Amino acid sequence: MKKILYALALLAGTICLVVACSNDEPDTGNGNQDMEEVVPGTNHKILIAYFSQPLPNNVDAVTSASRVTVNGELYGSVQYVATIINEAMGGDMVRIQTLQPYPESYDNLASQANQERQNNIHPELATNIENFDNYDVIFIGYPIWWYQMPMAMYSFFDKYDFAGKTIIPFSTHGGSGWSGTLEDIAELEPDATMVNGYSISRNNTATSRDGILKWLQGIGTVSYTHLRAHETSAHL
Repeated sequence: MKKILYALALLAGTICLVVACSNDEPDTGNGNQDMEEVVPGTNHKILIAYFSQPLPNNVDAVTSASRVTVNGELYGSVQYVATIINEAMGGDMVRIQTLQPYPESYDNLASQANQERQNNIHPELATNIENFDNYDVIFIGYPIWWYQMPMAMYSFFDKYDFAGKTIIPFSTHGGSGWSGTLEDIAELEPDATMVNGYSISRNNTATSRDGILKWLQGIGTVSYTHLRAHETSAHL
């Protein structure tokens, strides 16, 4: 299997992050563990692809917490994590969307998602990523629905060839952690390299910025200097 992403020289050697899953702490999971050392300055082509389905502001504050407000800005919970990754890493960011929009009612959305899950329906995607083959590092974000990835994510993996690429997953959840989705991705994309991901309770997403940056540093994608500069500028 082709190895794409490696640890920075200052974090030389294999990195193995094991964090206990809970409702309050982020879970960095266990991706493919055999990361190798890289020469600093290697130029990766990065894509941040995420699925986020925030419901109207007045219907889901308790039931799904799919929206977060940070510094007066409104985000979907997965969108917010993607935004912080994009600020730290650069690269291109794209939202994964279905051709047929999901319902805006929480109950109807939950019902449709469950029907798709039970019937193994892979909804058609409206999202089309040009030059997908040019990307070698792909951050992939999703919420946990019914204890698994939304079925739109299966459509995403159907549509694109990840062979030889590095996948870095991230997710938000309501208490279930990864819920087996890392194993699902590994099974769907056996010819890709998967690096330790980041999963956090939706209730804590609004305050997850520092944790996201430290995770990125921990897997060798953000240098200590870059991390400190980002932290300093954010608190001005």
